[in-house]
Formats: sequence, C-alpha cells, structure tokens
Amino acid sequence: MVYEKNISLLREKKFFSLFENLAGKAVEAAELLVELKEDYSTLSQISQVLNTLEDEADSVVHQIVHELIYDHSREGEEKEDIRYFAHNLDNVVDGVEKAVNRLTFIRRQPKTLPEPEGEFSTVILEASQEIIKAVSCLRNLSAEEKTLETCCIRINELENEADNLNRKWLRILMTTPVKEPDELLERMVLKEIVDILEDTMDQCEDVANVLDTFRVKKLFFYYERCF
Repeated sequence: MVYEKNISLLREKKFFSLFENLAGKAVEAAELLVELKEDYSTLSQISQVLNTLEDEADSVVHQIVHELIYDHSREGEEKEDIRYFAHNLDNVVDGVEKAVNRLTFIRRQPKTLPEPEGEFSTVILEASQEIIKAVSCLRNLSAEEKTLETCCIRINELENEADNLNRKWLRILMTTPVKEPDELLERMVLKEIVDILEDTMDQCEDVANVLDTFRVKKLFFYYERCF
C-alpha cells in the first residue's frame, strides 16, 4: 500500500513537471513573437526557432499521454481533462508558430511587425505568463487555490481583449481600400494571421477553463472527504 502511494506521488510530481515544461514553452513562443516587434529582421530565424519549439512541445504532450496510459490511479474523466489541457496548451505554441510562419509568406516584407500582430503579441504573452503561474499552483492547490482562480479570471479577460482586437482588425483589413494588387494578397495573409492569433487566445482560455476545472474538482473532493 505504501509502495503504491509512493508510486502515485512520483507520477503526480512528474505530471506537474511536464505541465510546467509545456507552459514554459508557451511563454517562450509568446516571447519570440514579442521579439519581432523589437527586431523584425529576425523573422526567418525566429520562425525556425518556433518550429523547433513546436516539436519540443509535441514531445512533451506525447510524454503526458504516455504517462496517462500507465496511470491507473485516475478515472477516465480526469484523464480526459488532462489530455484536453495538454493539447490546448500545445495549441498555443502551434498557433504562434503558425502565425509567424504565415508572416514569411508576405512578398514585400515590411520593416516592422505589422500592427495587428504587434497588438496580439502583447495579449498572448500576458496570457501565457498567467498560464504558467496558474500551472505552478497545482503543486500546492490547497494553498494556491485563490491565485489559480485569479489567473484564470485574468486569462478570460485577456481573451475578451483578443476578441475586440479581432473585430477591430478584421473590420480594417476587410474594408480599407487597397492601392495595389499585391496589397490585396498581403491583406489576405494578415487576415489569416489575425484569425490564427485570435484562435490562439481561445486556446489560452480553454487552458484556463481546464485549470479552473482542476481547482473546482480538487475542492469538491476535499469538502466531500470532510463530510
């Protein structure tokens, strides 16, 4: 019995480490997007780094899924929550990588990061920072429950900001007349990138919702044991 409990605790710690690793990669991806605001000439290099980062994030997700297969201490619903959480967090990295990759499609490369992407980058970075803070709370949820809840609320607020940015820039991109034919193609690429980044923020919100589910279920389990 003691042996089984120790194995369960080791597996729990491994999950926490994997979650934090994956959340850290989301922060790295968001920081790289913000770096483009400071030096857009690094677009090609940052796109390559993000491609590698995406592969690393996929590898962490595979480790999480592998651990779930051999974890017999959790019910199917809890395993599904963890799998959903991991895939959505991985999608944050994927979304940033995809958006930066699309920027390389623009023929007449601008000298600075286009304004729509610049505005989204700040929101996505803050959301990813809130995610990693919330994930770190899982190690001691009884003491950090309020912090995790605050992080989730903030991520939802940031997602609302991203919705407003999406509406704002779609209106501009789709209604402002173009001066040259090539500009129409650029406009189409920028519109797709705005959609990708808005979807990336949706993924951040989904991550926050699952984290909040972890919080609520943990509290429910605690109170259930008390009565």
